[in-house]
Amino acid sequence: MNQSRIPTYDRDKLVELFGDDPRTLADVEREFLETAREAAREIKGTDDLTAIARAAHRLKGASGMIGALALRQIAEAVERAAKAEDLSTVRRLRELFDPEVHRVAEQAGVAVE
Repeated sequence: MNQSRIPTYDRDKLVELFGDDPRTLADVEREFLETAREAAREIKGTDDLTAIARAAHRLKGASGMIGALALRQIAEAVERAAKAEDLSTVRRLRELFDPEVHRVAEQAGVAVE
């Protein structure tokens, strides 16, 4: 999964979905990042594979909505591994969340935790 070649997220997709009002777009970006950070914390904070699959699924959907393809791919891989009860793969993959969420936040111009 070469993340450097995948755009962080597609802002044009947001404009298409929500219009080009800067305030609305900033709100959507902030909401997405809150969802992404929360899901990443849930996934990293447990070994409960059902909870991990649920959080990864939520993040996969939110990432797909805004065109955050790399983050969507990571979430999809984590969800698949969790459903396969492959905890070692989940543990390896979940370390990819924070750097990718950080990249999306930087592109959006949202303060990074």
